Amino acid sequence: MIVVIFVINSVHQEVVNILENIPGITWKAKVHEKMKNQSNIPLNQIYKSKVLPQTKLTSKKFSPVTSKEASDHWDWIQMNPGCTDVVSDIGNCDASAHVSVMNAFSDYRCLQGNDSERIEYSPQYTLNCENNSGCGNKGINVLRNWQHLIDIGTVPSSCISYKSGVTGKTNKCPTTCDDGSQLPTLVKANDVVIICDSDYDNKEAIKQALANGPVSTQIWVYEDLYYYESGIYQHMYGKEINWSACEIVGYGEENGVEYWKVKNVWGREWGENGYFRIIIRPSKDYGEGDIEQACVQPKV
Repeated sequence: MIVVIFVINSVHQEVVNILENIPGITWKAKVHEKMKNQSNIPLNQIYKSKVLPQTKLTSKKFSPVTSKEASDHWDWIQMNPGCTDVVSDIGNCDASAHVSVMNAFSDYRCLQGNDSERIEYSPQYTLNCENNSGCGNKGINVLRNWQHLIDIGTVPSSCISYKSGVTGKTNKCPTTCDDGSQLPTLVKANDVVIICDSDYDNKEAIKQALANGPVSTQIWVYEDLYYYESGIYQHMYGKEINWSACEIVGYGEENGVEYWKVKNVWGREWGENGYFRIIIRPSKDYGEGDIEQACVQPKV
């Protein structure tokens, strides 16, 4: 067993060594603690298709003000950390959309003053109650999760806490809070505004939309992203994995390289305190990791 663990960790370190020696790489890699002694990384299934999970929304499309130039830098985490600087961890359950969408919902209700202070809303309630949901690749559709928030709603995590990250399983839709008390009135999103459209350049639309708050989206993950430590990520090495949900919270430029700042759902120990910066690619490429294909903002 010790020999097997040694081989596994040697493979992880070999990937880091390869990444460190790629000329011109704009980010640093490391073997994270969660990867040590493990022969596979989270979401280790390999997918042949990058077809985006489809959910039809009748919501209004965002109209960027073409004459208005966005500022050259934006960062909600610096501007309002009390409302936005909360990083979640999906743990042993592939429920990135449930967790990320609920995090964004909590951010928005705080930013818009719906809640006097930030309330964490429950991804577990949606995970248990949404049809055909659960841990696994059905849990990565950001648009479907927003639609469920519009149609059904959720409760605070103080009522139904996130347990699937530990158990890797989901349960039946609860009829009471964890402590046996009555469920409070479900809290809903009023609607969402569609920010991204594959038919045109989304960069300026996202930048202008960020002035209103973070942008909920999903990214096509490659294996090397799991090794990200710091810097401006761009895919350099490894297999395609799957879609994963995240939240664009800002943008900027470093050494002439433009980037989105993104809140992830892999815990504080990963990346830049739970965040990563990712290079902004030309619009014809849909952005690095296709992060600009399915992004929305809620109306709360």
